[in-house]
Amino acid sequence: MKKLITLFSILACFHFTQAQQGLVIGANFMPMNSNIVNQDTWGNGREYDYVPTFRTSYGIDAGYNLSDHFGLFTGYWFTDLGQDYEDSYDDAEWDRKVTLKYTMIPIMAKFNGTGAKVNFIGGAGVLLANLKEAQQEWLKDGNHFSQIINNPATGEFELGQEDVTERFNDSDLFINLELGARILFSDKLFLDAALNFGYGFEDINHEDWQITNNAGEYDPSHNAFVGLRLGLAYVILGGSDSTE
Repeated sequence: MKKLITLFSILACFHFTQAQQGLVIGANFMPMNSNIVNQDTWGNGREYDYVPTFRTSYGIDAGYNLSDHFGLFTGYWFTDLGQDYEDSYDDAEWDRKVTLKYTMIPIMAKFNGTGAKVNFIGGAGVLLANLKEAQQEWLKDGNHFSQIINNPATGEFELGQEDVTERFNDSDLFINLELGARILFSDKLFLDAALNFGYGFEDINHEDWQITNNAGEYDPSHNAFVGLRLGLAYVILGGSDSTE
């Protein structure tokens, strides 16, 4: 009997009368693995080997918890995506890195459990992405690679050019999913730690740079990422600090 009373006492320490309804603001940071599905080497005639690619995202969040279990959220994120490559041919070592810098506006529905200091969270929605800049680093044996080739749509261009913003579309639309845990510091302050998955529906290559491969075929390129999203948030209107 004493053991049972002790068990209930411990569980009671982790129980909250969570009143999380209300306006929420916060900030987030997300290290991620980024991919470009189907690479475009703009007529180079080769497909390089993929290298595990790591980028980051950070920004602010804002939303409204309609209940203790459900809320609608948006925000403004600064997100770097892209892909790293490497290859070995023509007695040389090749490295190529493409970085796509986006601003993103999430539109998310989020669900969470209640009743403990650590609860399940899940979310689904879309990311509206706007490309601000696209950069490329293309190296041959550690040195900048430069080659002039022809694009049927635009004429001659430098293959290894560093600023390649014009070669990509200026927007993308992602489906976004997340699963993880919410850690409560109080009824107003909490930390979300969640795996975040994103896939872009749009072909990221501008129509003038959708160049076919040696087989005369073109495969559209898509953004994709998976990251660990850490978001610290505070309920500024609504909620209470009561516990039992």
